[in-house]
Amino acid sequence: MEASTLMRDQQKIQQLRDLSVLMDSKFQGPFGFKFGLDGILGLIPFVGDFTTSAVSIYIIIAAAKMGCSPAVLVRMGLNIVVENLADMFPALGNIFDFFWRANNKNIILLDQHMLNPRAATFRSRLTLVLVVLSLIGILVASIAFTVFIFKQILEWISLFSS
Repeated sequence: MEASTLMRDQQKIQQLRDLSVLMDSKFQGPFGFKFGLDGILGLIPFVGDFTTSAVSIYIIIAAAKMGCSPAVLVRMGLNIVVENLADMFPALGNIFDFFWRANNKNIILLDQHMLNPRAATFRSRLTLVLVVLSLIGILVASIAFTVFIFKQILEWISLFSS
């Protein structure tokens, strides 16, 4: 990699890191608890979540431009999805915003990718496989539970019809 490109990437990563810290951990509350604008803006309905999601997506786009592998980018996206899914629950989502810190997690993934792209890609692929397998497991368990409940209802109905 050319020295000027490496310097630009390092500067860009530092800018992204600063943005991430501002969003997730810039301020310190009681007992050393750190929080950022993400948690504060998340308290504003619609506008807050839109703004914080836009910043998170900007970080992912910048990581893509720096050559992050698709597996790492998907894992970054998964961090944002988890945060946005939690935001669907009033109050609980707002509390979750103060603890999840998706942007900080994504900067760590970017740093890992820049240090060792192959290892970061492998870890991200492994994580994604585990997530997919977990989702498949949840789906299978849900179907099995539904079938079990349906059978129980049919047996219960048959007791009254005999």
